Amino acid sequence: MSLVPTRYHGLWQRTLYAEPARGEPDRVDDTTQVFWLQAGDWHADLRVPTDRPDFAGIESRAACRRDQLEWLAGLTAFAGITRVQGPFCTWHRLVDLSPGLDKDIGVMRFIDDDTLEECHPSGRYREIWRRLTTLASAEPIVERNAAGLPCWLQYGDHAMAIDDRTPADNAPDLLAEPAGLDTAALQERLAVNIRYARRRDQAWEVQLSTWPWQENRPLMT
Repeated sequence: MSLVPTRYHGLWQRTLYAEPARGEPDRVDDTTQVFWLQAGDWHADLRVPTDRPDFAGIESRAACRRDQLEWLAGLTAFAGITRVQGPFCTWHRLVDLSPGLDKDIGVMRFIDDDTLEECHPSGRYREIWRRLTTLASAEPIVERNAAGLPCWLQYGDHAMAIDDRTPADNAPDLLAEPAGLDTAALQERLAVNIRYARRRDQAWEVQLSTWPWQENRPLMT
């Protein structure tokens, strides 16, 4: 039985980010592509800004230029377990491309069944999420790897495929700014690969990815 209420389950797309949460915003973002998939107790979140560099002709991390590696290493993409307590939702990031020190907690309010408002507990920001799947239309599917981490989350015809980086004694500083890492460390950070895929005619196609060269192609797992 899921500890996350069914009304959270499914695929959500962010339509607005504003800071601060109340009053006239100093910053507004309504163009970044942001998808959050909630499958039972597990989540995956992928965010790709519209200012992404041109990756034409690039087919791997090894083929990326330094500036491309730095840009990719600054993306927000994570997966883990979710807990909901009253209006508070906490996303515990167990797989994280760009880890930070802040806890990810939102104060949630359903505007209607398919529209969700998330505010930072101290009012730092406000986000609006729009459900792309039909409420209670599918059973969540969750697959975990040998380490117990999520590697596949699915709700109906929408899924997130998740690959974590391999633990290593000489892992790079995951809290460092990308510009301060050498190329090898950037490559290691970018080993985290999260893809949003959609199923059409029984075939999965990548819609958005932390690795741009995977997009608009069949999902390879």
